[in-house]
Amino acid sequence: MARPERIDAVLFDFDGTLCNTEVENIRLVQDVLRQMGAEVSFEELEVLTGGEDRVTVPPILERHHVAGTIDDYERLRDNCYRTYAEANLVLEPGALDLLDSLRARGTKVGLVSMTVARCILTGVARLGILDRFDVVVCGDMVERRKPAPDPYLRAAEFLGVDPVRCVAVEDSPTGIGSAKAAGCHVIAYTGCDIVQDVSAADEVIDSFVGIAL
Repeated sequence: MARPERIDAVLFDFDGTLCNTEVENIRLVQDVLRQMGAEVSFEELEVLTGGEDRVTVPPILERHHVAGTIDDYERLRDNCYRTYAEANLVLEPGALDLLDSLRARGTKVGLVSMTVARCILTGVARLGILDRFDVVVCGDMVERRKPAPDPYLRAAEFLGVDPVRCVAVEDSPTGIGSAKAAGCHVIAYTGCDIVQDVSAADEVIDSFVGIAL
């Protein structure tokens, strides 16, 4: 699908798109599973990236014969907040220039994430970019998370724009599916450490440097 002739809004994912947080989050998950009695490799946990824990984690618990439940995992997993509160967060090269150029010409900018609000808002505040977004929609702000279209539909509704005039920037098949189901044109970003299957996207880029939308 070609880019819309007129772009009213650009909606960005955060983890693995604007910020390279995914590796740190997987390390935290390894610690959680270790506490639950399972030593799980980094490679096996890459499947969690961009996915819904309640879908991706139970098979791992079963394979490793973990007695605890997904609810036990999620209680421990709350420590993912450390990534956003303590890790050395850095925006991807060129991302800030892109955000500023969009706002300078009057294009609305949104942040649409599966991660819960307290994590995302903490990370965004530490990066000093909260004022670059006209709307922020996080995983706990919608009834159905990605890959359902709800997060992108909610962002478009808040911005007062038609999703078909929105461009979404995503790094995962889950996020791409969500944005496309909402009617957005999707650009996949592959510049972070963990590169996923982005074949369903309309375009693919590996850097924000020099990108014009």
